[in-house]
Amino acid sequence: MSTPTGHNGWATADDWAAQRDYITTLWYAQRPDENRTLKEIMQLMQEKHQFFATVRMYKARFQKWGIEKKIKAEEAVEIFRQQTARAAAGKPTVAYIRGRRIDPDRLQRYRYRAAPLISKKIMRAEKGADDEESSSSRITQVVCRTPSPSPSPDATDSAVSISPRLEEPTELRVPHECMQILHNFINGAFDSGIWQMAAEGDRAEMNGAFTWQHYVASSQGLIRHGRMKEGFSLLSLCFDQYKQQLQRPDSMFWLATYKCAMVLASQNNKLGDAFIDYASKLTSLILPPGHPFNQLWSRVVLTGMRGIKDHAGAIFESYLDMWGRHVNSRETNTTNDVQGAFVFVQLHCTGLLSFSLLETVIQGMIAGRAISKEAAEYLLQEAKFRLVLSCLARRRLKKAETVTKEIMAWLDSQQPNAYLDLRCKTAWLMFEVKDRKGAQAEALRAGHDLLKISQEVYGPTHIQTLEAMSAVESYCRKIGATAGAEQMARDFETRWRVFRDTANSLNNFPQQIDQPWYYRSIELGEKVSSVQETVNLFERCLKLTDDSP
Repeated sequence: MSTPTGHNGWATADDWAAQRDYITTLWYAQRPDENRTLKEIMQLMQEKHQFFATVRMYKARFQKWGIEKKIKAEEAVEIFRQQTARAAAGKPTVAYIRGRRIDPDRLQRYRYRAAPLISKKIMRAEKGADDEESSSSRITQVVCRTPSPSPSPDATDSAVSISPRLEEPTELRVPHECMQILHNFINGAFDSGIWQMAAEGDRAEMNGAFTWQHYVASSQGLIRHGRMKEGFSLLSLCFDQYKQQLQRPDSMFWLATYKCAMVLASQNNKLGDAFIDYASKLTSLILPPGHPFNQLWSRVVLTGMRGIKDHAGAIFESYLDMWGRHVNSRETNTTNDVQGAFVFVQLHCTGLLSFSLLETVIQGMIAGRAISKEAAEYLLQEAKFRLVLSCLARRRLKKAETVTKEIMAWLDSQQPNAYLDLRCKTAWLMFEVKDRKGAQAEALRAGHDLLKISQEVYGPTHIQTLEAMSAVESYCRKIGATAGAEQMARDFETRWRVFRDTANSLNNFPQQIDQPWYYRSIELGEKVSSVQETVNLFERCLKLTDDSP
């Protein structure tokens, strides 16, 4: 091994001792702009301090000093154990490992990417179960404490003024308290076995929320297509069915509740307020005062629709973070996992979930095989579907048609009877593309193709088919095809009576919707950029899967 040019030799033991504190500070830099790689530290030490050492020398010295950037499994388990205990006592927490403060976002990324065995250990620790492996090193390696308050710039060591405790504003307090209530409710529901992850191919336990949410969205679709009477009749049925949802909630119930309020308010603020008033009063009548849902509503009504809109993103992110922990703690490839991933995608595209959380969850689920490569390819097509809808809303017709044809090409490569729901939704896309382009003859053909596949897949009186009929009828009236519109109106009304009679006899929705991706429209506004980065994320993850041995 040659020595550095212009220097007497490599760093000696005395050199290492003299520079130990400085090198450690560089390695553990807290600010992102100061967080250097080992090679950058080596270059800085050479140029500014004439300190020469190889990578192997640095790593050997770091091992001797006991410093390490990576979070070890036992350290992560211990941090989550302490955090949970402190949260139960109402204490905020900052965590340190060997004196180095750990960024909370980094901890969450670790959790999602952890192997199932480590995830199970973390969940055991949060429940208070002791772990002999980490107990011996808790005090020396991991420290969790309350964050230090920032001192006033005018304060001195001899006279520090302590302000009286100020009451937290309602708009800040409510989302925090809602998150804590949901945290406890979700953990309790999973731990007690009320909610369970279905085995692959089994019926999902989340179909109640999906069914209810789907019919709320369909009611708005009917109203948009001019079927006001039928749309409000269906919405009334949805309000009635909320009682059943309250009595037997599944793991997506509260998300569906929040989303319903936002969907209704996006059409009319009074509709959103009416739902909040109805749902909160119904909950107080059906469930005991101490039930988590009553606790949630007692806080939500303080801020109303404005508060829901302001802190929905934080609530959704906290809710799904907890849900994801339970999913990622299992070595499964289940219906629920794919459904959950779809909900993450949907909420990010709507702007209610950060891309960092979406990326962490999706990468973790694909890498850990919680969702298979085939499922990931399907979710990519669903993301492309949303991209087309976003492009249509902004009249980017050329891109909308191009991406629609990409989805159709992928479907053509699959088995003929596979992904029937996506085939129906793609027929919707082609109908809307031709409509926006003003190609009447092509749009009419696409509309009839849509009706044909909807009836074949769902049946003549299914809500999917009825909404498709209302859309094609509305289009026929728009282009002056009166005779066709009148015939379709008569067919619609005959089928609607069957739908309504079935709902009355069952005192329930005529059809159960067991997947979140049946509905073919965007219920809340989505940004093209958010949808595009979701598409890019799946393409990137699938490429990594293809490249892996």
